[in-house]
Amino acid sequence: MAKKLDYHWIVPGLAQGAYPDPPQAAFEVFDVVAFMAEELQPRIQLPRGKFVFKLPLDDDVYRPVPPAVGQALHQTAAAISTYLAAGHHVLSTCAQGRNRSGILTALILMHTYRMTPEQAIKLVQQNRRGHDALANTMFTQWLLAQRRRSR
Repeated sequence: MAKKLDYHWIVPGLAQGAYPDPPQAAFEVFDVVAFMAEELQPRIQLPRGKFVFKLPLDDDVYRPVPPAVGQALHQTAAAISTYLAAGHHVLSTCAQGRNRSGILTALILMHTYRMTPEQAIKLVQQNRRGHDALANTMFTQWLLAQRRRSR
């Protein structure tokens, strides 16, 4: 039996949440799912018209985001932004739906809505209620440094 999906809408069409169990259950609600947890990268048969992004991130609170990972984050956020703009429902997910999903969600907000890093971080933290979202300071510092790229 599937567990209830644990997610919150950050803005209409864009949600952030914990790893769906089973992963297939996410496609009952979402058209696009980003699996961000390094340890949770499912092999999944996609239903028609559904899309998956896999960007396995390390959640080390003492290690800065490497440049290659930052570039992959921007590419993923830009691609997901096109789906969001086309009206698809998007879920950014990691193990607990806090940090790895949060860095991508904030970056999607920056790409899609031209939010500042501060605005995007605040919105993620406010709307992923009770989950201590984006508490990884390496992730928030990296996002704050992206101000130049998002404009």
